[in-house]
Amino acid sequence: MVKWIVVAAGMAFALPALAQKPADRPAKVVTGPDVAVIKEAVNTLREPGECMVEFTVGLDGKPKDMKPTCTPETYAPYALRAMATVEYLPEIFAGEMFETEGLRQPFKFGVAAPAPSSAPGDKAPVKIKDVEPKDIERAINRVDEAGSCTVSFTVGADGKPKDVKPGCTPSKYDKLIGEAVAKMRFQPGQKAGQAIDWPGMSMPLNLTKPR
Repeated sequence: MVKWIVVAAGMAFALPALAQKPADRPAKVVTGPDVAVIKEAVNTLREPGECMVEFTVGLDGKPKDMKPTCTPETYAPYALRAMATVEYLPEIFAGEMFETEGLRQPFKFGVAAPAPSSAPGDKAPVKIKDVEPKDIERAINRVDEAGSCTVSFTVGADGKPKDVKPGCTPSKYDKLIGEAVAKMRFQPGQKAGQAIDWPGMSMPLNLTKPR
């Protein structure tokens, strides 16, 4: 921080800083991972997977020194591409910006609607009511922080989501997003002409305020 020193009559006076000292804050997400990259990974590899990416937030607010640990490893390039789209406000302490090391970002990849079996005649669930945009907007406004979720759930035989696991970063979104997804409705999956529970559904969400 720059200070101006004025000398008069043999005394030094420190004038106030020209700009107010910024408040301390940890590194804060501005833009979450690109959902399009996650969808591409799921559509290309067609198998469940997960990654944990350890990284440092640089002074420019971009992730660097990224180290992905993925199962299977074929998801690693997609996790890195998704992380490259993330933007942060850098950490500030005592008026100075710092790099933040040791941050971790989880990714969960799942096929959108895997069949419980490959028997002929099985039908996957069909979405008839999506997540309400107003519920997503309310969640973003309440948390007031960009984030992302990979929501997994089962479509019940009644067409309602159950066993909803939001998997959000930051986790403050979990309850709000879980409630929003629970309002979705589906034409239930079928096996041998009978409605059944259909596990393994997944849906990525990018939670960013409109600019």
